[in-house]
Amino acid sequence: MQIRSEQLRNDLKARQYPVYMVCGDEPLQHRDCVDMLRKAVKYYGYDEREVYTADTGFDWNVLLSAANELSLFASKKLIELHMPTGKPADKGIALIQYCENLPQDTILLIVAGKVESATRKSKWYKAVDQVAGIISVWPIEGQQLNQWLQRRLQSKGLTLQADSIQLINDRVEGNLLAADQEIEKLSLLYSGSGESTGQLNSELSYEQVSEAIFDSARYNLFELFDCTLSGDLKRASRMLYGLQHEGLSIILIMSLFAREVRMLAKMSAVLYPEKADPETAATQKQPLNIDAAMKGVYIFPKRKSLIAQALRNTRPEVWQELLKQLLLADKMAKGAEQGDPWDKMQLILACVAGKRYLEI
Repeated sequence: MQIRSEQLRNDLKARQYPVYMVCGDEPLQHRDCVDMLRKAVKYYGYDEREVYTADTGFDWNVLLSAANELSLFASKKLIELHMPTGKPADKGIALIQYCENLPQDTILLIVAGKVESATRKSKWYKAVDQVAGIISVWPIEGQQLNQWLQRRLQSKGLTLQADSIQLINDRVEGNLLAADQEIEKLSLLYSGSGESTGQLNSELSYEQVSEAIFDSARYNLFELFDCTLSGDLKRASRMLYGLQHEGLSIILIMSLFAREVRMLAKMSAVLYPEKADPETAATQKQPLNIDAAMKGVYIFPKRKSLIAQALRNTRPEVWQELLKQLLLADKMAKGAEQGDPWDKMQLILACVAGKRYLEI
């Protein structure tokens, strides 16, 4: 039985499952769900807790033995099984046996990493799904993040207008741990500001929020190029600014861009051979298809549509010019040319994003 993370509290009030599984790769929601389950089973009288980690070399018979052992200190117990890889090394035989012979007065809590879609089709996962409450947590973005922020703020007695919530969204860039820290800070600063007027909630102004929070987004260097390529120059510029103030080397950033631009230049030359090499134009007038251009180059599936769009919209000479500009920026960073390499990099972002009004 699948349970949404935001519904877990109410679900725990209504019923108890003999097995729970929390899985996913979003750390804050994952932590909150596990903590909530621990507190709930404690409330329901499961006072004894045994913790096991299913790492390499783990003996899965230990799980079955723990299930069959009588508790020495309490009538009910919680078995907590940490499974970082998201799948058991014994192909799930022990979990299948456990679910087919559920012990009395015992709850099994499986704390797992990300469970891949292929794993969800496995026998052990289906066996767990038959008897368990499964909570899968995923990264939250866009409007869903705004809704999550609003619920989190309300739980702290804070009310923010839509523009203030969007400001927090922009600052944390999907990092829920950072968002939680900012909300906690706002709570400490302003949670009592409504007491003088008799209000239960404190309604904060945009200025109050803007002054209190700071840019704690964890920018991912490897997302910077894709963000730029998608045409979101405003966000890409903010990411580059964040990376600069985190102290990341400009040479590392340029190296990544050079690698990606070089790959696009090579594929573009295959797609538009008459633009890349005039001598081949006579023998090959028609552009090759996108699949042919990508042949022999590994691209993550999620990136393929973005790369394909860039290849359709940009001619080979643009990528070649970008390589020259990246070389110039590299010389600036090493002191061989005059100029600020970070300013140059902002202009390169504009060109990659297709903003032709910013010339490089």
